[in-house]
Amino acid sequence: MKTDESRKRCTVLIARPTPSGVDLASLQRLADTVGAEYALLDQGEPSIHSRLDEAATRSLAVTLVPLAVPRDRYLETWIARSVANWRETRETRLDVTITDGVDSTSGLTAAVEHLASQPGRAITASPRAFRSPAWSDMPEHDRHILICRGPRCTAYGAGGVFRAVQDEFPDALVTPTGCLTPCNLGPLAISYPTGRWHPNLTPETISDL
Repeated sequence: MKTDESRKRCTVLIARPTPSGVDLASLQRLADTVGAEYALLDQGEPSIHSRLDEAATRSLAVTLVPLAVPRDRYLETWIARSVANWRETRETRLDVTITDGVDSTSGLTAAVEHLASQPGRAITASPRAFRSPAWSDMPEHDRHILICRGPRCTAYGAGGVFRAVQDEFPDALVTPTGCLTPCNLGPLAISYPTGRWHPNLTPETISDL
């Protein structure tokens, strides 16, 4: 974990992936450029909880920077809730602060104004890619397993559950989702065609899926 040694403080950029994912390579480059780490609110790893665990083992204070344009109040709200849950479930005390969003900086406005003043580049994509025949192929599967990857289930370890389910059930269609609602029971999944809920999952307890 990268550290400001003069202050014993680390910076963690927090992103919220879209349903289509997030460009982790771009996020890593940004973090490297500013001397920070990154975490994902949901849908992937590393999670906020895991980054706070890392900081705690090194007795580092943490500054969290929400990355969203325009401002994403959901992101900011769930960063705060994730930190509160981490504090409640750990015995370690840790100085954790959060900054304003990047949309509040004058630098962002200047960057957008600069881009808007440029002619841009030609868009040369083929319309065939939009309607590729491959997108008509329905994947073969013997069941469909939806695994919650919302903020709470992510904090509870849904990432490990998701990977374990993919490995254990290669013939199933395994789909990560946003919040499935009963997240106090997470990590959780729902499987079809039975429609059965599977609460409090761990990589070791997925066999009954």
